Formats: sequence, C-alpha cells, structure tokens
Amino acid sequence: MILMRPFRGRSLLLCAAFAGLFTTARADDLISVYVKALDANPEYQSAIAAYNETAEAKPQALAKLLPQIGAGAEYDAVQQTISGRYFVGSFTPDGPGIDTNRSDTFNNFGYVLGLNQVLYHRDLLIALDEAELEVSRAGLQTYDAQNQLRIAVAAAYFQALGADDEVRFAAAEKDAVAKVLDQTRDKAGSGIVADTELKNAEAQYDLAVAGLIAAKNGADLTRAQLELVTGGQKPGLLKTLSDGFLPLPPEPNRMEDWIEQAKTQNLGVQIQRISTQLARKQLDKAYALRWPTLDAAASRNYTFADGGLSKGIGADNNHESDTRVGVKLKVPIFTGGAISSAIRQALAGVSRAESSENSKRGEALRAVQVAFLNSSSGIAKIEALKQAVVSTKAAEESAQVGFDVGTKTNAELLLAVRSRYKAERDYSTARYDYLMNTLNLRAAAGTLNHSDLLAINRYLQ
Repeated sequence: MILMRPFRGRSLLLCAAFAGLFTTARADDLISVYVKALDANPEYQSAIAAYNETAEAKPQALAKLLPQIGAGAEYDAVQQTISGRYFVGSFTPDGPGIDTNRSDTFNNFGYVLGLNQVLYHRDLLIALDEAELEVSRAGLQTYDAQNQLRIAVAAAYFQALGADDEVRFAAAEKDAVAKVLDQTRDKAGSGIVADTELKNAEAQYDLAVAGLIAAKNGADLTRAQLELVTGGQKPGLLKTLSDGFLPLPPEPNRMEDWIEQAKTQNLGVQIQRISTQLARKQLDKAYALRWPTLDAAASRNYTFADGGLSKGIGADNNHESDTRVGVKLKVPIFTGGAISSAIRQALAGVSRAESSENSKRGEALRAVQVAFLNSSSGIAKIEALKQAVVSTKAAEESAQVGFDVGTKTNAELLLAVRSRYKAERDYSTARYDYLMNTLNLRAAAGTLNHSDLLAINRYLQ
C-alpha cells in the first residue's frame, strides 16, 4: 500500500459503511462521492449491463449441446377433387381404365414429435469454451470500468478541492494586493512614491480581481464535472485534505516490483490476453469445420384424415404413424473453399490479437514507470514546496517591512506577494497530484481497489 496498510477483502457494502462514518450532513468526502457514482454513473452502469448481457453467452452455448426437443401439429380442412381416367392397362394390357370424377371434403390432422441430441460436434464444444472466456473477459471489463470510475471520481474530487484552494488563494492575494494599493495611495498622496508605482499597484490589483473571477468560474466548472461523474448528483461541501497529510513512498519502493505486477495483473493486459485466447479458439473452431458431426435423433409422426380421394377412392378414417430412432453422421467433403478461407481469416485474427496484447502490455509498463516516478518525485516536490511556502511567506513579510520603511518598492512587495501565493498554489497542486499518481500506479499495476480510496479518505477532514 502506498499510503498505509490496505483493508483487504472488504466489500463495497463496507465501503458504504465507511462513507457513513466519514460523511457529515454538511460535507461530502471521497467515499461518499464514490458511492454516489457507483449508483448513478452511466458509464459504469453500462459496463454492468454489458456484463449481464455477455453472461448469457455461456448458457446459450451449453444449450446447443443438450437435448433439443420439439413438437408440431397442423390441422387442415380439405376440399379435394379428382377427375380423369385411372387404372389404364391395370386390369388387362389394353384395358381402358376407369373414368373418375369425384369430390370429397374432409378434415386432416397431424402432429410430429422430435428429439435431437448432439453426440459429437467439435465446433460446439469449442464454442462453449469461447463463451466461458467471453464471460471472464466481460467480468474483467467491469472491474476495469470500476477502476476507471475510481480514478475519475478521485480526479474530479481533487480538481474541485484544487479549484476551491485557488479561490481561497486568489481572494487572499487580492486582499493583500489591495492592502499594498492602499499603502501606495497614501504614500503617493504624501509624495513619497512616484505616480508610476501607484499605477503599477492599481494594475496589479485589477489583475488580482480578474484572477479571482477566473478562479470562481473554475470552481463552478469542477463542480459541474463532479456532478457529471456522479450521474447528475450535485455535490455538497467537500472535505479537504488535512494539513497533517504526509506522503509516503510507494510500497514496495522498487519500480521492478510494480512492473512485474503489471505484466500479469494489469486489467488491460488481462482483458487482451483473453481476447488472444478467444482468437485462438476461433482458429480451432475454423479447423473443426473439417471434422465430422454425429447426432442421435428420434421422431414420431402421426396423421389422421376422415376422408380423402388420394388415399383411395372413398377412403375414410385414415390413420398413419411413423416412429424413428437413429443416428446422423455428416462428413464435410468440399465446401467451395469456405473452410480454408475461415482458417486463413482466423490465423490473421490470432496475429492481430497477439500484437494487441504486446501493445497493451507495453502501455501498462509505461504507465507504471510514469506513475512510479511521478509518485516518488512527488514526495520530494511536496517537501520542497512546503518549505517554499514558509520561505516566500517570510520574504513577503520582509518586503512589507521594507516597503513600510521605504527600502523596498511596491513592485518588490507585489512580487513577494505573488511569489508567496504561487508557492501556496503549487504546494496544494503537488499534494493532489501525488495522490492521483499513487492511484494511477496501483491502477496500472492492476491492484487498485476501494481500500485505496478508503486510505486516502482518512486524510480528509
């Protein structure tokens, strides 16, 4: 765990319970926002529906290997007419036959029952394996969608916190610049400073006002993004990151260990690995088209007609039945080249899937390297910026004293003010970037879960 020891094996219900502990009536924290997103985020809900849809592939593939039983029936009201000479030469070699001109109206009824049981269809057996792989891939895709949701929620949450910080810093900077402007006006009225310094102070104040307006607009935009991630649920006040937050190095603190995890556990790699297996199953199924098939079959046919000239002149109450039990063997001999084409197509599909798997593995390794380096360097950056905040604040205070006694110009004081609040902004951003890099690292390695959000949530207040 990067931040602290994770709570392994906990369910999302426990996650929701933690949300209740950390959330007050007036403020949302990371977990409460995440729980809202789980319930309403449209992309995640779509992923769940896609899994449920794909899960039906297995019972459908299995059904083709199980007995197939069918029944049918028909009823006809028949009007039949025959005319002409029948039985010519039947009784004597040159017999004239019988002139017939008859009509009959009768009812005809029949039914059929059929049973078919696959004994051997190699392609259907492979299709069952394919269905199981498809369900496994859909499950991984759902987990991946959940990971993407975690990252999206955390990113939107910290962007919102960063925007709130920006508003706070912009307001404080405006007040500080306004104070310098007031002092400059007093000195300008006494002839102590030149008019150019007054104009510079006024320009800096106008810029600070514009900066505050932009910061407020940015805060509104981040709230809109957070609302979008949670499926249209408006966020309340957000808990902020504690001043006592201390970033810790990745655990394990070796990039090679994270790379090894990513090779096998990265969800994108796992998904593409199953896609490669599916492509190989497609190839097996293409070869299986050359194999014979064997089925067992049974059927019973029954018909009844209470008349009918075709059954015999003046026939009545005709009953016919037919019962059969046997096996059916089919051997493909020539299909016009369709099987050979399917094999070539499947071979190309395997090559494409293997290339995609290698590409996905390379992407995962690069993502791990970037996130690990950013996370590791982020710790030093946070410490440096934390000290920079202290130093720039002291420099601002020194410049204020110098301006009061006339040894510093207002330009120097305004620069110190700007530098102080730039350091504040950079320090705030660095802390949020570090947290996102830790989540991105675990996502790239394939180990991200809701316990990681719980760990971060402990630092919100």
